[in-house]
Amino acid sequence: MNTNPSEVADALLDVRKAYRLLHNFQRSALDAASYIGDRLGFPYEGGYPHFTSCRRGDGKGWLGLSAWDWLNLYFYEFHFMKQEEEDKLIHFSILLSSDTGYYLNESFAPDRDDPGTYPSAEQSKTKMGFIFYRQWLADYDSLFDNRQQARDFLVDGKLPAMLHDGGVRGMVRDFSCLAGQEATNHLVMELIRFGELEGFLSITK
Repeated sequence: MNTNPSEVADALLDVRKAYRLLHNFQRSALDAASYIGDRLGFPYEGGYPHFTSCRRGDGKGWLGLSAWDWLNLYFYEFHFMKQEEEDKLIHFSILLSSDTGYYLNESFAPDRDDPGTYPSAEQSKTKMGFIFYRQWLADYDSLFDNRQQARDFLVDGKLPAMLHDGGVRGMVRDFSCLAGQEATNHLVMELIRFGELEGFLSITK
């Protein structure tokens, strides 16, 4: 198979453009998470990748890992927490789904490592999920581990009955709701009203 040098050069140019675009997108997501947490009064406590594995450190890592394992923000949880009363905590998580493609795949057993099997980028979405809770049980991780449950939440904002019955509340919006300061502030006010209605917040601003 012959490789056309000009085609390789064009492809690598696209790669460089894609990395810079990805940087700007991730920077905007990080800044938005920080801003929203601050406005709601929740200190940031750390994050969790839910599509990838990041069990790597300096001088470590296996080259046979999925390429997705080097792109942790494909589906990522930014976790915030504050004390409600003595010995009582309120948790708030922002879920970034950069591409819902894998979760929209209709195949019974989709190949995670073959994005070519996902619905097209035009059919997929970029979503932000927001979850309030007081206690997270181990069984609740099915929201991330079960593709159908993740899809129901990311597409329709529907939490599994087990989480809802356990007092977890959530909502989902398109990432485009962060397009500009005015839109972001509107989202913040929506989250505050939602948090107040569900009994997690009392900080109307």
